[in-house]
Amino acid sequence: MGNDTNCAVQPEHKVTLRPVVGLTEHLPKRDLEQITIQAIKRHRSLRDTAEAKYEEWRKAPSSSCCDTVGPARIAYVSAMIDMHAQQTLLSTLLDVLGHVPPVPAD
Repeated sequence: MGNDTNCAVQPEHKVTLRPVVGLTEHLPKRDLEQITIQAIKRHRSLRDTAEAKYEEWRKAPSSSCCDTVGPARIAYVSAMIDMHAQQTLLSTLLDVLGHVPPVPAD
């Protein structure tokens, strides 16, 4: 992961998405804030989806087949992957912006 050209691992092991930095670092602050606010809202939505998928998985009957964890757990894991990928994007945007912009409540 350390030599990947699409991300950089900083000394504190924080992943920065270099393509996102390149695309956004010279944008006007107002435009970057708008993009970051959209990313925050998207992250919140993905978090809510992941929480719902977790509850569905916990309530689902156990899979009797030993070669799969079942569709409910797969849906939960997929939702968590989406949320964490968005978190990495959001973290990169916040680093470029330099602050957390105010986000209107949904």
